[in-house]
Formats: sequence, structure tokens, C-alpha cells
Amino acid sequence: MIQSIKLKNFRNFTDAEFHFFEWKNIIVGDNGKWKTNILEAISLFSKSSIVDLGFESLISKDAGVMYIEAKTTTWNTLAISYDKQTTKKKYMLEGKNTTKKKLRESYPQTVLFDPMSMNIMYLSPSLRRDFLDTVLWNTFEKYTPTLKLYKNILKSRNKVLKNINEWKSSESELDFWDNKFISAASDIYSYRNKFISFLEKHIWNLQQVFWWKVSNIWFHYITKTDLDNTEAYIEKYLKENRKRDIILKKTMTWPHRDDFDILVDGSPLVSFASRWEVKSIILWIKFLETQYIETITGNSPIILIDDILSELDEIHKNYVIDMSWDRQIVISSIKDIETINNKLML
Repeated sequence: MIQSIKLKNFRNFTDAEFHFFEWKNIIVGDNGKWKTNILEAISLFSKSSIVDLGFESLISKDAGVMYIEAKTTTWNTLAISYDKQTTKKKYMLEGKNTTKKKLRESYPQTVLFDPMSMNIMYLSPSLRRDFLDTVLWNTFEKYTPTLKLYKNILKSRNKVLKNINEWKSSESELDFWDNKFISAASDIYSYRNKFISFLEKHIWNLQQVFWWKVSNIWFHYITKTDLDNTEAYIEKYLKENRKRDIILKKTMTWPHRDDFDILVDGSPLVSFASRWEVKSIILWIKFLETQYIETITGNSPIILIDDILSELDEIHKNYVIDMSWDRQIVISSIKDIETINNKLML
């Protein structure tokens, strides 16, 4: 858990310090009060940072050096600094220089609930794949390099396909990359299978969202492969579809093209359920993500909730808070919430 965070020249904060309660915390303020920036700073130390910009975009406009310091309940003091002039980054643990990897190993994971995640079933398949990848790299130390290797092999295979299409390479060059691809794709599926199995095992609880009026809820992973025999199936499929891939100059199937849906009595969730019911289901999935990380790592992540409560009715607000009762939670909201006492007003 996080105890406090200091911000110097981070975003709009010239010099600020925030202290957090062990369980429930809420940051209340109007739009434009930079509530999300505090959540970004909390997540910056974790593997699942919600910041997708470089440090040069995080430092205050007229500042030369940015400094962020966090203290955890395990008495670790972690810090990140960035010098705009030299573009140098420093990662520090207990006042001593360290690596980003070691810094993140000393800090809790974070799980983000935000408007994007609440609409994931309505958006593109790439965001649902990103959801799976985020859970897995939060959970398994080796998943990040595994995914990076897969993407590099995929890129190389696609380049060979393009060259073959343009008569710059021979088809035999694909044999090497196909073997590499089969191995890398199988590794991705081995990790995804673990999380998929967890979801399939626990998703039946979602029947209560529909007041137990439905007989079946199923997490449906959409893929071309046979998840029980991935290597042999991928090898066979690549051979049979090699000509198509050459014509299209792309590898058209496998982990980077997969998707998932949630089926309610055999129908896709968004076709069967109301928007409120879909949001409730996604909330459940996000809490299953949290439970999975806890189950595998033995550590509870910090839950960051960024302005989604304004989209929920009172029943769903209370549901989110009740589901987080034994975890540290930091909520940003434009409206006051009477059910949480620990509030920071911006």
C-alpha cells in the first residue's frame, strides 16, 4: 500500500504532498482540477503505469527537474527524477540509485478502473487484447519479455512476407520465421490460458447481475487455434494459409488478432444486456483481474478509480466500494460520495 507521495514539477504540481489512508481514499474536485494526475503519479512506480507519455511531457512547463517520491506501508521510499536539459532519468530506492525493474518490484501493482475500461466491450478488439496483456504482465514477471519477443518475431515474419510478395525474397525464408513464430505464439497462449481458465471458473458469479434469471454465462475466447494443442495447430494452419499471408503481406491470425466476448445464454453480452448490466459485468471482470493478481503474486494491488462513479447509479457506486473493502483504493470523482469518509478536496 502507498502511504504518501511527493510531487515536484510533475504536471501542474509545483510542490505538493499527499497522504493516503490504508483503505479508502477519494479525491473530489471539479473537472480541470488535475485529479487524474495524482492517480498517474501513484501508478508511475508500478508495472501497470497508466501514463502513456514520455517524461518530457510530464515535467512542468518552465521547470528543469521533475521529482516524484512515494512511501509505502512496507517503509520503502521510492523516487523518480527527470532532468529536462540532460534528458536523464534516475530511479532511486531508499535514496540509492537503482533500476526501473527493481524499483517496480518494490512497489504494489495498480489496477485501473476508468471510463475506457468500463466500455471495453463496445470498443475495438485491440483494447480487449490490451486488457489481457496488462493483467498478464502485472502477474507474471516473464510475460513482458515473452510478449516483446512475439511482437518482434511477428514483425520480422511480416517483413519476409512483404519481401516475398515483392519478389525480393524466396518463400523458403519463411521456414525459419515460422518455427520461431510457432514457439513464441505458443508461449503467449500458455500465459493467456491461465487467466482464461481463471475467468471461466469464476464468471458464473456474474449471474447475480441478472438476478439469477439467466442459466449460463460464459467467457468466450475467440481464436483460430486449438488451445489444447497450440504448436501443432499453428504449424498446420500456417502451412495451409501461407499463400494467403504472402498475398496480404501480413500474418492474419494468432494472439495479435484474437478477441473475447462474454456470452449470456448463448448471446453476446452487448446484444443481450442493458448498458447498466454491461457495466456491472465489466466491474466484475475488473475485480476478477484484481483477484487473479492477488492469487498468483500473493500481493494486493492498489485500485485506482478514475472518474467512473459519476457514470454509475448509487447501487453500482456502493457495489464498487463494497468490492474494494479489503484493498487500498484511491478514487477521483467530480461528485462527493457520502459512503467514503477519507476525502481530499481539490
